[in-house]
Amino acid sequence: MGSSRRGRATVAGALLLAVVAAACGDGDGSGDGDGGGRAGDEDTADAEVTTTPVTVAPEGTPPEDAPVLPVTTTGADGEEVTVSDAGRIIAANGDIAEVVFALGLGDAMVATDLSATYPPEADALPEIGYQRSLLVEPMLSHDPTVVVANTDAGPDDAIAQLRDIGVPVVVLDYPHDLTGPPTKVRLVAAALGVPARGEALAREVTAAIDDAAAEADARVEAAGGERPRVAFLYLRGDSVQQLGGRGSRADALIEAAGGVDVGVELGLDDFEPLTAEALVVAAPDVLLVTTTGLESVGGVDALVEIPAIAGTPAGRDRRVVALDDQLLLGLGPRTGDALDQLVTELHPPTPTDTDTGDTDE
Repeated sequence: MGSSRRGRATVAGALLLAVVAAACGDGDGSGDGDGGGRAGDEDTADAEVTTTPVTVAPEGTPPEDAPVLPVTTTGADGEEVTVSDAGRIIAANGDIAEVVFALGLGDAMVATDLSATYPPEADALPEIGYQRSLLVEPMLSHDPTVVVANTDAGPDDAIAQLRDIGVPVVVLDYPHDLTGPPTKVRLVAAALGVPARGEALAREVTAAIDDAAAEADARVEAAGGERPRVAFLYLRGDSVQQLGGRGSRADALIEAAGGVDVGVELGLDDFEPLTAEALVVAAPDVLLVTTTGLESVGGVDALVEIPAIAGTPAGRDRRVVALDDQLLLGLGPRTGDALDQLVTELHPPTPTDTDTGDTDE
């Protein structure tokens, strides 16, 4: 992964000196630790200098052996960017890093942000700050040929500095529902010159999501139409305890998994502070959390003792579902897997489902 680093060392050094002299340390922000940035509009970008729609390659198009470049795109920020070299990629967001690896371009990745936790190879790469507070100097030290970001990435002046120095920065936007994963895959693939690879992966991702959603429908039908009531809780210790609603990113999975998102039912947008009053009204059967969120409050025992939770059906039954943060909220290549796991947790088999009656005496 570092084979071309020596040949570019003098260029990287010159760029680093230039940005230090010009910016005097701009971009030194620190992450706020929320771990779940949200974007609003559903603009997308395509390799033919347009923001919409995403080009869909004909089924059966053979994947590229190598990126076909240069590619010019107009990103979600309206900036036209030409990518001529995908040999040294920085992904400014964890969900994009996962897509780059899934497209088979992980060997070209030289750095990621703090939110990149999957695959393990991405987690092990050097970090260039948190997606909302990217650090320009560390990014330049890795001599990137392209930076791929989404609309959560920032600050804006850091992205502007990179572009002023000559680093192509492609900013993408995509829906935060179940149309998002295949859209995201196609956008990243187009920006990096591998649209046929992206199309093949996008079709696989869509099929996995559709299969899991169909299984959810079947289980709801088998249960007479009953849907468990689910509260998605965003937790960061005692300081941040929020109930998710529409736009939380988990809402799309809860609905597709055959559940009722109680935050959406209450009319919440994104997240609101957790209150006993809201949860009493919502009466969730299941609490959905991220693994790091659950750890931050001390595990299941501590979670169900929180006053706002203790009196709910989910709290009394200790019915808590915890999924990996990026798996649940990343809306990427593994979303079908996340949905499949959630379907299993929300609709566990009953004793009659597992009892075949085939016992030998």
